[in-house]
Amino acid sequence: MAALMRLADRSLPGVPIRTAIPHVMIWSSRMPTDARLALFEPKFYLLLQGRKRLLIGGRDLEFGAGDCAISAVGLPFSTQVIEATHEAPYIGLELSLDADVVATLMGDASVEETPTAPTFVTAPLNEDVMDAVDRLVRLLQRPDDIPTLAGQAERELCYRLLQGPMGDTLRQTVQKGTRAARIRQAIAWIRQNAREPMRVADLADAAGMSGTSFHRHFKAATGSSPLAYQRYIRLLEARRMIVSGEADVTGTAFASGYASSSQFSREYKEMFGTPPIADRRPALRLTRRCPSQEGAAPA
Repeated sequence: MAALMRLADRSLPGVPIRTAIPHVMIWSSRMPTDARLALFEPKFYLLLQGRKRLLIGGRDLEFGAGDCAISAVGLPFSTQVIEATHEAPYIGLELSLDADVVATLMGDASVEETPTAPTFVTAPLNEDVMDAVDRLVRLLQRPDDIPTLAGQAERELCYRLLQGPMGDTLRQTVQKGTRAARIRQAIAWIRQNAREPMRVADLADAAGMSGTSFHRHFKAATGSSPLAYQRYIRLLEARRMIVSGEADVTGTAFASGYASSSQFSREYKEMFGTPPIADRRPALRLTRRCPSQEGAAPA
């Protein structure tokens, strides 16, 4: 925990810290935060200290120390730190799931489908997983050992997760030829082509399902319809562009796949609670205070 506390000392709320261990990041905050929208990527998450609220897939969850979660697909969610202080900061550990490691541990990714497995699952930390996490994290105190031992420690952690109550959800990340795998491929296509026009009928055909069946299974996996999922992905990327100052509102609207700037602004406000111009203004102020021209005098 000492190594994680040192990382927390240089953290910013909502900004993950990439550690020296591949696939491992730390989230930390020394104060409660406002809720923010994001994607819960395929990963293992463990809350080590503090408390957090998640709204995901129609569920309102409160996480405390020792609570874990795994997602098999990128899921829309809202996250908010609700308990954190300077003396006892909120600290969460995130392990991005390596599909090759999981598939190798399973031996054969084309195993029998587990139709009742959810795409998102939570569980309290058990002793086997706790021991594996501890061995992985202790490598931060011995950085010279990381190149040799980190892969082995990650492999052990994945093995323990596969053996535990979250194992069926973890298996979904690599299963092939199943209905869940076809929905996962459709989700990947939407994310890679979020700016492009989309016909749900074409996705259903590619998944080998009727339109009704595809819609039902997609919503069961993600908590939203395919069109709502695409809109969520579009708007997350749009907010990133606006907040970073990468483009103005009109430019962001068209770059995000919208044919109408007014529709973009309306849907942006519905999702984030503020119009895009309100998020654009802080970026403009920052740009004016930090001129990018070579040799420019400080403001």
